[in-house]
Amino acid sequence: MRLLARQLKWEQLAFWRNPQSAFFTFAFPLMFLVVFATLNSDHHLKELGGISYNTYFVPAILAFGLMSATYSNLAMGVTERRETGALKRLRGTPLPAWAMVGGLLLSSIVVTALLTGITIAAGVLFYDVHLPFHPLPLVAALALGAVTFCALGIAVSTLVPNAEAAPAIVQFPFFLLNFISGVFFPVTSGSLHQLATYFPLEHMVDASFAGFDPREHGTAFHGNDFLVMAIWATAATLVAVRRFRWEPHR
Repeated sequence: MRLLARQLKWEQLAFWRNPQSAFFTFAFPLMFLVVFATLNSDHHLKELGGISYNTYFVPAILAFGLMSATYSNLAMGVTERRETGALKRLRGTPLPAWAMVGGLLLSSIVVTALLTGITIAAGVLFYDVHLPFHPLPLVAALALGAVTFCALGIAVSTLVPNAEAAPAIVQFPFFLLNFISGVFFPVTSGSLHQLATYFPLEHMVDASFAGFDPREHGTAFHGNDFLVMAIWATAATLVAVRRFRWEPHR
């Protein structure tokens, strides 16, 4: 555990010493929050029982920020380290592989937790969003979502041929899924909604929103959302373990 904690420390130092990457990891979700929440501050969603737009959008942007901090950062970061030979050099040191990967994952989760706290605080302080009515389902959704998108990030990094191709390959599904999964506006019907239900982000948005939804009664756990994310987490982990490479592609 001390070794893992030390590796987490160095991963966090590396993250914060790259100010451009750290800035945009936090800036993108907060920028979208400010723009869309301000423009739609008086808007109510008829398809969701007339609740305010911001009550829906704050948990939805939590899913956006989580996917950005885990999937995108890990997929591009691991690819860059592999192609520059950094992973190969680390593999030749006494550092165990599990500690290196664990430090990467925990660092992404720490960034996600910070971003989550900032986003919720901004929604409560500036956009009249109530604190989560059901905090336990929200925490569970964020935890499972972090595991799922971390696994997806490492799995996708094994499919990227080189560092130059990483931004295009990683960001294309990222932005496509954000638009069809109802991050910016709820998508409740149609072929795009049906397509989005096969992917984890739509279920991450629904599970996060359940924690803020004033209409929810009972536990507010949506079993199907958690099941789909767990299936994706398992499949991505299997792909990552089977295909992970320490050396650059030839």
